[in-house]
Amino acid sequence: MGLVSWIANDHNIQSMVYIDDTFSADIADNMSHYAPYDIILPTPQAETLRLWDSIRLPHERPKQIWGPSLTVIGFDVDPNAMTFTMPELKRDELLAAVQEFCIVPRGGRRHPLRKFWQLAGWINWSFNVHPLLKPGLSHIYEKTKGKSNPDAAVFVNQGVINDLTWFSRHLSNSTGVHLIESLEWEPSEADVVAYCDASLSGLGFYFPELGLGYQSFPPSAAREFTESPTAAAEHAKSGIPIFYLEAFCVCWCLHQIAYLVRENGNVCVRKITIWTDNSNTFDIFNSLHAKPFYNEILKSAVDILIANNFQLRVLLLPGKKNIVADALSRWRNDDAMQYHPGLLIDSSTPLPYIPFTPPRDTLG
Repeated sequence: MGLVSWIANDHNIQSMVYIDDTFSADIADNMSHYAPYDIILPTPQAETLRLWDSIRLPHERPKQIWGPSLTVIGFDVDPNAMTFTMPELKRDELLAAVQEFCIVPRGGRRHPLRKFWQLAGWINWSFNVHPLLKPGLSHIYEKTKGKSNPDAAVFVNQGVINDLTWFSRHLSNSTGVHLIESLEWEPSEADVVAYCDASLSGLGFYFPELGLGYQSFPPSAAREFTESPTAAAEHAKSGIPIFYLEAFCVCWCLHQIAYLVRENGNVCVRKITIWTDNSNTFDIFNSLHAKPFYNEILKSAVDILIANNFQLRVLLLPGKKNIVADALSRWRNDDAMQYHPGLLIDSSTPLPYIPFTPPRDTLG
């Protein structure tokens, strides 16, 4: 069907394809008569059928459906309301499958690899309506990576259960309706702009328009010690990758934005741009896919996005342009205030709690 769709587009027939389903949208009064079935159809649909006839591609009249709302790949699509909706029955079936998968009797539980694949495929389907829930598959991807025997038994570990429980909680609380809206917007359109950076001695971010900066020791040091930046850096060297700290800083910034919005109830914030100079952090926040070690950061960030109806864009900039956040992360406050005169610096705001498990290569 991909080749047929290419031919259609070459004939100025605009359509989309998913496996063997072809669908499109058009204005309501653009209708044409299709003679072989002696029916009136939307013009793009009639033109598509005529193209299929010309290349002798068979089709059936009952499958030529149209209307103000249609079911496409299992979702109810309403182009006028600009919504995708997951039917309640479909949602309940998926939730039941996830719940059954996670039941672990005494002594542990294993599923055939094919069952992991099937559930992952089903959940992936739901991301058409719930794209923010992609972190719910991190541990399943990790458990199935490199495996190819569909009959092989694979243990269900706590990481898989935690991810799927998180996914189910959000799915069950959702209305099942995804509003189609512009996901592409310029950084200048953001309601809030922040810059983040991290070092082994600390985390730092700031809001240039507010003239407000934040800094903290790295997460484990902040929870366990009250120490100097030098001691914090030595403590961080015990196994926390700088990538983890960079990603954590973006998540902390997002938590703080949510807090500031709550404290200032008359402020309307929807679009948020956060700049980072770490390419891995940029990658995971834009794909919402990370290895399990980093996945709790993504899940915590998504919790904030969903609870506050935020739209987030994490963008990448050169480190030499991130000088204020860099200075804050290294506790060079005089430098930060020189770069941004009048900058207010908060060094006492606590970090959000995010479950932390050291990467396996640091466990010995």
